[in-house]
Amino acid sequence: MANVSATQNRQLQSADPGGALRIRLLGPVEVSIDGEPVKLASKRVRALLGYLVLREGTEVSRGVLTGLLWGERGENQARASLRQTLSELRGALAGSPENPIRASKEAIAWEKEVAWVDAKVLEAALGSTDDLALAQTAPLLRGDLMEGLSVGEAAFEQWLAGERERFRLLACGIHSRLMKRAEQEGQVEEALAHGLKLLSIDPLQEHVHRALMRFYAAQGRHDAALAQYERCRRELSEQLGVKPELETEDLARSLRTGRRRIETKPEGNAQARIDVDDPKRPALPDRPSIAVLPFTTIGSDQEGGYFAEGVADDIITELSRDKELFVVARRSSFRVAQENGELSAIGSALGVRHNLTGSVRRAGDRLRLSVHLIACETGTEAWAERYDRRLEDLFDVQLDVARTVTSTIAGRLTALADKARAGKSPESFDAYDHVLRAQHYLQHYTRADYARAREHLEKATKADPGYARAHGLLCIASLYDWFWAMTEGGLTDVLTTGDKALALDDQDAKTHLALGVAQLFSHRHDRAIHHFERAITLNPNDDLVAAEHGRLLMYLDRPEEGLERVREAMRLNPYHPNWYWNLEGRCLHTGGRYDEAIAAFERIDAPQFWVEAYLAACHAARGRNERAARHLSRLKQMRPDFRLSTFRTMLPYRNEDTLERLLESFRMAGIED
Repeated sequence: MANVSATQNRQLQSADPGGALRIRLLGPVEVSIDGEPVKLASKRVRALLGYLVLREGTEVSRGVLTGLLWGERGENQARASLRQTLSELRGALAGSPENPIRASKEAIAWEKEVAWVDAKVLEAALGSTDDLALAQTAPLLRGDLMEGLSVGEAAFEQWLAGERERFRLLACGIHSRLMKRAEQEGQVEEALAHGLKLLSIDPLQEHVHRALMRFYAAQGRHDAALAQYERCRRELSEQLGVKPELETEDLARSLRTGRRRIETKPEGNAQARIDVDDPKRPALPDRPSIAVLPFTTIGSDQEGGYFAEGVADDIITELSRDKELFVVARRSSFRVAQENGELSAIGSALGVRHNLTGSVRRAGDRLRLSVHLIACETGTEAWAERYDRRLEDLFDVQLDVARTVTSTIAGRLTALADKARAGKSPESFDAYDHVLRAQHYLQHYTRADYARAREHLEKATKADPGYARAHGLLCIASLYDWFWAMTEGGLTDVLTTGDKALALDDQDAKTHLALGVAQLFSHRHDRAIHHFERAITLNPNDDLVAAEHGRLLMYLDRPEEGLERVREAMRLNPYHPNWYWNLEGRCLHTGGRYDEAIAAFERIDAPQFWVEAYLAACHAARGRNERAARHLSRLKQMRPDFRLSTFRTMLPYRNEDTLERLLESFRMAGIED
C-alpha cells in the first residue's frame, strides 16, 4: 500500500477542496492560486512544472532537466533556457503563499505538500482502503496526464509516455474497484459508468466486457448486452487475432436464449409495446432528423440520473423549436437507447439520421457536459464539444448545444441563433433541480408518479416564485391528474396555475398546451384553439402537443384532421404512451371508421372502463352484438354505475348533433342513459 501523508489524507476527503495553490495534471495542465487561474503560456513551463511536481521532494539535477527539455541544444544554451523557463514558472507562481520551488546551482526541487495536486490525490486514493474516499476522487480522472502537451524532445516524450501509462493503470485500478463496489451494492447504473470508463482506457479487458454484459442484462437491456459482446469479439479479433474466452461465449449464448423481444407494462397508461426486432422501421423524414439519447452521469452522484436526463430533455426542447428539424420525442429516444447498444440500430429504430449523446458530471458548483453528434449510417462523429462551466451557466450551454447541432445537421444557422431563450432561467438552482426531478416522474404517466412530480414542482415554485417553467409544468401535472379523477372545480385550479405561468413567461409551449386542453374541457373552444395555435408555433416537434391537438380537432368535428395529428405524434414518438392509441381510436370512432377504431383500441394494454365502452359501441355499430355484449359486461364489472350522462358531461364536442350521433352508438351497445 502506498504511504498516505496527513496532507494527502485530508485531500482525500474532497476531490475538489479549496487551497491556495492548486494544480491539475490530469487532462490539460491547469493552475490556480486562491481560485484565480494562472496562465502558463509556454509548453516547456508546463512540462517543467509537471515533471517537478510529480517528483515532489526530490532534487533533480539541472543536467537531467536540460537533457529532458533541451536535449538537442548545446549545454550552455540549454542551461540558459532552463534558467529562463524556471524564472517564468516562478513568476507565474509568485502569488502562492509559500515558495514551492527550491533551487541551487546544481539542482531544482518541488517542495513537498505545498500545493493540492490532483495526480497526487489520485495516487494516495488508490493506496487507501477507503472506497468512499476513492469514489470522491473519480471526478479527477479528466483525461490523460498533461493531455495535449508535447515539447518535441524524445527524452521528455518517452518519460511522459511512461507516466501516462502509469496513470492509465491507476485510473483502471480506481474504476475497477468502484465498479465492483457498485455491483455489490446493486448500483447497476454506476457500475456501468465505471465499466465503460475502463473500456475507454483499455478496450481489451475481456472481463470488463463480460461485466457490462451482465449489467445490461440485469437492466433488461438484452440487445445492449449482446451488442457489448459483439464489441468485445471485434476488439479481440482486430487487435489480438483471438476469439473471446469460453466464459464470454457461454454468457452470450445464455443472453440470446433469454432475449426479451417484446416488453409491455400492465398499467393502463403504460407505454406501448416495444418490439426491438420489428422489421417495419419508420421511414427517414424529408428534413434533417435527430434523436437525443439519455445522457450518462459520471462520478459518485448516486441520484444523478434525473439530472442528466433533465439536461438532455432540455436540449430536446430547444431543438424542437426549429420547424425545419425533425426531433424524436424524449420518451422514444430514451427507451430505444435502453434496448439497443449500437447507434446505427437506434437510428434505424427511430428513423433518424443523427443521434446526440453526452455525459454530465457535477462537482460542487461546477458542471462538465460532454456532447457528441453522431451520423447513424456511418457511426462517424459530426461534432463534439466539452463544456466546463459553473452550474448557473447550464442554461446558456444547453442553448449553445441546440444552436450548434442545428447548424451542423441542417447546414445553416437558424432562428435559434438569434432568438432569446424562450424558457427563462430560474433565479434558484434548487428550483431547477426540483423541476428536473419532476420531469423524470412526468415521463411515467401514472397517477402516483404525477403526484410525486407535483410535490417537486410545488417545492420549485416556493424556492423561486418567479420561475415560469415550474408553474407551467405544474399546470400540466395538475391537468393530467384531473383526467384520472375529473373532480368538479379541478380545471379551475389548472387554469389559475396556467394563467400565472403565462404571466411570468408567455413563450412556454407546455403551458399553452395545458391551458388549451383545460379550456377545451371547459367547453370554451375558441380559447382552446388560441392556446393550441401558440403551443404549435412555440414547439412544432412536441409530440404531446400534436396528440392533444388531434383530440381538439376531433371535438371540433374534424376527426380526419385529428387522426393525422395523432399519427404525426406517434411518428415523433414511435414508442409513445399507451393512451395515444385511445386518441387514435376515438378519432376513428368519431369518423365512423369502426373496424379501424377497434384495431386501435385493442392495442391498449389494460384498457380503462371508457375503452370497453368504445369497443362495445364500435362492435354494435358493425352489427356484432355478441362481441358488443362481452365488452359491455366488462364495462359493468369495472364501473357498475356508468351511465351515458357521464360521457355527455365529459365529451366537449362543439357540435351537439355529432355528440348525439356518438351517444346513439353507445345506446346501440346497451349502455343506459
